[in-house]
Amino acid sequence: MPHIFTNSEFGDMLYVYGFCVGSAIAAVEEYHRRAPRSRILDRRVFSEVFNTSRECGTFPSAHAASERARQQHVEEQENILEMVRRSPTTSTRRLSTRLGVSRIGVLRTTHEDSLYPFHPQRVQNLHPGDSAMRLEYCQWLHTNRQLLPLIPFTDEATFTRNGINNKCNSH
Repeated sequence: MPHIFTNSEFGDMLYVYGFCVGSAIAAVEEYHRRAPRSRILDRRVFSEVFNTSRECGTFPSAHAASERARQQHVEEQENILEMVRRSPTTSTRRLSTRLGVSRIGVLRTTHEDSLYPFHPQRVQNLHPGDSAMRLEYCQWLHTNRQLLPLIPFTDEATFTRNGINNKCNSH
């Protein structure tokens, strides 16, 4: 349950639910009639409180469960961020497998820390045999200078000796 109720409120809910002979809709109306300043409850709250007390013998304890989940979440986040810092090239799938966390959980954690996975993609590579072809192209372009204005030149890629890297997905 998203809201934390006191044991007194849980007791009142059970009493009103029993008073209305298990009708959750009638229990909502009766509860608001008896306690007009209380929170507006959904009919599912009454049936959940009844079922939990019947099956477990206690009232639902949203506070303890949420505190436990929050602590686990913080530990998972720290583990994920530590693994990413140690090895930033590790995939989210591998991280999720190693840590036993869902892949979506890894992605959410990295996004919260402004880390976004990307894969540098080599678009072109220079090979040793390319020199002759590049020289031939330059000579051809030199003789056909009228084509120079028609060739689009761009500085959107990073040129390195081992290839042109497409960085459109880099953050």
